[in-house]
Amino acid sequence: MGIGTESESDPEWSPDLDPDDLRELQAAQQDPSKIVAKLPKESARLGYYSTLCLIFNRLIGIGVFNSASVVFPNTQSVGLSLILWVCGAIFALAGVIVYIELGLTIPRWPFGPNGEKISTPRSGDALNYFNYMLKRPMFLATCLFGIAFIILENSAHNAIALAQNILNAAHAEVTPGKVIAIALSANTFCCLLHAISRRWGIILNNVFGTVKFFILVFIIIIGLIWINRDVAKSNFDASTSFSTANSHRSPYRYAEAFLFVIFPYGAFHQVNYVISELDQPRKKFPRASFYGILIVAVMFTAVNFIYAAIIPKHELFTPGGIDVGARFFQLTLGHAGLSKKQLQTLWPVLKSISALGNLIVVTFTAARVKQEIAKEGILPYSLVFAQGYDLSLGRLFGQKSHKGNVNSLYSENTPAATLALHWTFMNIMVLIPVLAIQPHPYAPTPAYTFLVGVVVYVTNVIKFTFIALGLLCLRLSPKVRWAEKSEFKHPVVSIIAALILLVSCVFPLICIWIPDPAFTKLSLTSDLVSWFSIQTAGLGIVGFAFLYWVLFRCYVSVRSAREGKTLHVKREPKFKVDSGGLTQIVEIVTLQWVREVGMRLDEIEETNYTQQGLSPEHSRQVWTPGYSINQRSNDEAETRRDSDCYAKVTHELPGQDGASELDVSQTHIRNRKHGQTRHELE
Repeated sequence: MGIGTESESDPEWSPDLDPDDLRELQAAQQDPSKIVAKLPKESARLGYYSTLCLIFNRLIGIGVFNSASVVFPNTQSVGLSLILWVCGAIFALAGVIVYIELGLTIPRWPFGPNGEKISTPRSGDALNYFNYMLKRPMFLATCLFGIAFIILENSAHNAIALAQNILNAAHAEVTPGKVIAIALSANTFCCLLHAISRRWGIILNNVFGTVKFFILVFIIIIGLIWINRDVAKSNFDASTSFSTANSHRSPYRYAEAFLFVIFPYGAFHQVNYVISELDQPRKKFPRASFYGILIVAVMFTAVNFIYAAIIPKHELFTPGGIDVGARFFQLTLGHAGLSKKQLQTLWPVLKSISALGNLIVVTFTAARVKQEIAKEGILPYSLVFAQGYDLSLGRLFGQKSHKGNVNSLYSENTPAATLALHWTFMNIMVLIPVLAIQPHPYAPTPAYTFLVGVVVYVTNVIKFTFIALGLLCLRLSPKVRWAEKSEFKHPVVSIIAALILLVSCVFPLICIWIPDPAFTKLSLTSDLVSWFSIQTAGLGIVGFAFLYWVLFRCYVSVRSAREGKTLHVKREPKFKVDSGGLTQIVEIVTLQWVREVGMRLDEIEETNYTQQGLSPEHSRQVWTPGYSINQRSNDEAETRRDSDCYAKVTHELPGQDGASELDVSQTHIRNRKHGQTRHELE
């Protein structure tokens, strides 16, 4: 088999599939139990610049500007506050090292020259890692991560902040109705943008990422120009800056402060959401991720040191917090001749830009992870949410596009269905707190703060705790032989990073539950939200995800017993071999109920493959089994394969342009032992 000719209408688009693959994909597209998931063409994938902009756009949101209003009052110490921000930077750098290692190593497939397992990075973030670490009970890891992610991983809090800052910039009255209207409009715009055009979504991400980077640079520069030496000397005086005479004795306020430090840093793993869409992911993913986070960490730390060098400590420690950023501009640009009204317009405009950029990038990345969750088969109508759709303007106006050609290995389709799901939950997350928490006079800050607390507690603190524990278990368990498997060849650095991430998360995870009698309300909530609300709501969502898993397993068991069928979720990846290893280009996802006689729900078949007929001129051989499980296992990499299909690999020979296809044939050795369970196979 060889590569077909390239599409004449778009030579760059992709090589055509050979007849066997073409028939397989055509059959899959006609089968209601299957979908064909394709990745974008290489020229449309994310390079270094787009990946860095994704990091800047995601991390530089409202948090870096608002969190100081919680941190300084909670500690009542300039020194302790700045130490917390430095700890946040260390936390982010340790976390990105952990996620780089996991992203490069998981999942793993037996596609090596001699059948050994090799890593094949895939989008989906912690969905892949939890499935690898928590193999049983089946579907538990998928449901716990997936359901919580679908509910919480959106930018509802930034939509609320966007609405508030737009109204403030316009000097208009802030009301719940106006906040909801603007927030829902912004959510709708972002979801429609990414549903209609992947390309324009990336372009806007790059624009906002660049602008927000220079906003931080601008703040640092004007801070250095108008630095107040008297304030700096007082605030940084070693004899007083670490004084705890007025600090709180209960750990609750420090845990709350650190939650709001984690908030702007917590998205350090954003690239893992869409790693499959990077150009040369093995090369660009680790470099862009680490250096991007390093740059942001340095800038966040610098911004907070500059705040402390300009704003007097008695203002920073104001009970209930002040708008630190607004006060910063008054003490800097206010000396440059800008009026109070102009400053009251400028600062909300800058925050609006940050919030809108965050909405755009979160909508882009989160929808793709939700698409990966749908491929696991745990959602109603999973295949509807798992597939991509062509909603381009050309198609909507009746123009035909060759981009949907089944002969092509690539597609520019967008996850429109999961964008609709994302839009639904994001709007619910806006409506509930805005309508439920209404201070007098009205401000949406309490609703925003409550949402931030819940999101950080679940999607950062709880998740990172288990990720760090999982990596430490892999590293320290001799049976796993993780050092041989891991693509990160610095075990000491890996263990230290995991320990730092674990300790950073365990502190707020536990201490946020220790009440402080002097403070019974959550900060910046106008005394309307109790201190235990965010952690209770967070655990409630995790509990709901667990209940969802119980009900899902009950549904599968009851239907299987009633109909005598077994649920099959099969993901058949197809790869190409580039200079760095295997890169996935196509995946056939199958979700169907199949009659299996004499097999239990959690049993799987096994098919081993041997390789034959590789052309002698090829410099390396690739073993390419298919992939299938009966009642979907939680660890794609470690389960055996079962199917008559196989993963096609194209091989780019060294020194040659283009790709040549390896002709791989198989002989099937059916079930060494019928009905082997996952534990037996592992």
